[in-house]
Amino acid sequence: MAEGNSEIFSEDTAELCQTPTILSIPEEILDTILSYLSFNEISELRPVCHQINKRCQSLLNTGFTRVDRLHSQIQKKVKSQLPRRESERRNHALARHVDILSAIETRLSLLSMTYMRYIDTGLCCFIPGKVLDELLKILKALQITTKQPTTDQPPRAHEFLQELRDISSMAMEHFEEKIAPTLKTRLPALPLPYPFNDSCSSPDTSGQSSPVISLTTPSAVRGPPIRHELSRLNGQFRSQSLVLTQYKREITDMKNRWLETRKKTLDQEKKIQNQKKKLNDQTETINEQQKKINELNKKILEYDVKFEDIYSEITKLKEDKDVTRNSRLLMTERVVETSPQSSLKRKPLRQTRTSTKRQKT
Repeated sequence: MAEGNSEIFSEDTAELCQTPTILSIPEEILDTILSYLSFNEISELRPVCHQINKRCQSLLNTGFTRVDRLHSQIQKKVKSQLPRRESERRNHALARHVDILSAIETRLSLLSMTYMRYIDTGLCCFIPGKVLDELLKILKALQITTKQPTTDQPPRAHEFLQELRDISSMAMEHFEEKIAPTLKTRLPALPLPYPFNDSCSSPDTSGQSSPVISLTTPSAVRGPPIRHELSRLNGQFRSQSLVLTQYKREITDMKNRWLETRKKTLDQEKKIQNQKKKLNDQTETINEQQKKINELNKKILEYDVKFEDIYSEITKLKEDKDVTRNSRLLMTERVVETSPQSSLKRKPLRQTRTSTKRQKT
């Protein structure tokens, strides 16, 4: 029974070994399959196995060179459309494109300074795939906007490249702090003659050539070959010169902005002085008006006093008039009371007169 189970197990393992896997696919087909992924996803697939790691490393390295070529193509195209005068370039529609491309160039030079030394020796690959995705996205956006620069203007460089600066600086800091110290110990040693290291033995008196530094000794000088070191130094010099030119441009821009702000501040100071003069004039006129108002208030008070006096006199006259009127009314009443007796006394006289007249007739 045990022998039968072992035979079945051996047959199953043989069938599993005969079934094709993704690792049995040719490298070209595997590269095309992996090319449909983003560089961030490719960098995350590296821990799967050694073969996948090897293919992912080659794809990441070719991706970095592809980004560098695409950047140089776009920069060449943009520079061909710019005018020759520096003063006209600042006001050109592609001025923002130039600033963004120069900032990307400095960022690429810093990345190459960090990684290319170890990539050329085969110790590692271009690790941050997310940086490549961000660079490709920015460069494709610039390609679209360069076709119609007057209508499609990209945002300013510090806004457009904020994410790229953040992730690239974090990647470089992580590489320098965590990965580079272990890789430096694995760099190949330089074969140097006698006087360059104390660990080397002194030359023989028999006239033989001086011994070279042993590659196995820990005190051996570590570093890339001389040609690679020179090329690396040249790359560093170029990148530093690019950084300096960018800083010079930023300084000139800051100077121009400072001059503009200074002009604006001078204009504002002139306006403030004019406003102060106007305020002084207004305060003087307000003080004069206040004086006139005080004088008018004094006159109004004097007129109020006079009016009160006149009003008191008028009230007195009215009272006197009322008194005289009342006295007259009393007099007329008295006269009216006395008037019927006088009429009675006069009636007989009238009668006598009429009688006498009749007698005469």
